[in-house]
Amino acid sequence: MEIQKADMTLTDQERTQDMLLMEKHLGTAYFMAEQECANQDLRKALHNLHEQVETLHHRVFHAMHERNWYQTPVAGQQAIEGELIKWEQKQVRRPELST
Repeated sequence: MEIQKADMTLTDQERTQDMLLMEKHLGTAYFMAEQECANQDLRKALHNLHEQVETLHHRVFHAMHERNWYQTPVAGQQAIEGELIKWEQKQVRRPELST
């Protein structure tokens, strides 16, 4: 009995999406580690790694955006004003968030 292998070939778009997701997770992890690090030298090293991840994330994101693989919505004026109103209301209810 012969077992057929599934085609596990990823497209360029799928590989790039995976890279972007990985960079997002790495960026978050490095940022959290940097923020909670007590050793100044280690904190500086984590900061440098975080910056490198941000740079790569930026490059991957723009490569995807140029190929129409990552769509970014354009907010209309009404949506922008609505978000501003939400933030103003939060500041009134919880002024400690604006400091």
